[in-house]
Amino acid sequence: MLSDIGFEIVLASPPKYNDLVAEIYFEGKFVLLINQEKGAGVFEVETPGCGLAESEVIRRVCLSGLLVAMQSACERLSGKANHRSD
Repeated sequence: MLSDIGFEIVLASPPKYNDLVAEIYFEGKFVLLINQEKGAGVFEVETPGCGLAESEVIRRVCLSGLLVAMQSACERLSGKANHRSD
């Protein structure tokens, strides 16, 4: 389970995106965001910009755990690839 290794996935619908995104956190801090703005199943990764407070992000995590979290996030997005209606 992802929480056992410190990762959490949050599906979100921020206004600037047409589809759901997956935010990945490690020990409560933001790691990255995965979107599908180029089409269902076409995933892009966004890393935190410099506008976020360093206390809210983490920039170094275990690669094997991150890969598991990213794969899980993509699977969850694929199952919920509903286009926003607003």
